[in-house]
Amino acid sequence: MKDEIIEFLEQSNFIEGVSDSKSLDQAVLAWEYVSKVKKLTPSVILKTHKILMLHQPILGYQRGYFRREGVTIAGRDGMNWKLIPEAIAQWCKIVNKKRNDLEIREDHVKYEIIHPFIDGNGRTGRIFLNWQRLRNKLNILIIREEERFEYYKWFASVG
Repeated sequence: MKDEIIEFLEQSNFIEGVSDSKSLDQAVLAWEYVSKVKKLTPSVILKTHKILMLHQPILGYQRGYFRREGVTIAGRDGMNWKLIPEAIAQWCKIVNKKRNDLEIREDHVKYEIIHPFIDGNGRTGRIFLNWQRLRNKLNILIIREEERFEYYKWFASVG
């Protein structure tokens, strides 16, 4: 299982163009943290981001804090930053319930639509996706870098 986790985290980083060993080490630490929690909460989301993004080129106030500015994702405006804390709180209520494979995928897309951070949304999102999968007795999902365009199709219906 450990090799599978490493591969998942490494591929998740590669999707975002992150390939250094320090970033993989931080991803492992973020996974180790979140894999021990019984429920996702806004504070767990923030701490996971802070651990994951320790060596990434973002400002200190952006590491482990919800974004406080607008963003554009794939040509569309992201959610108004003022709505993020409540949106994440509601998202957490959903993902802590028993979910099937399709619902977990939909939950992942919803997280990415919320886009709570300046950077690190895809990597944290895939960590939470696999946290949900294991919690619901599903296998780890490894989305390989070369399969990323199939993965991006999950978001095609997002207007």
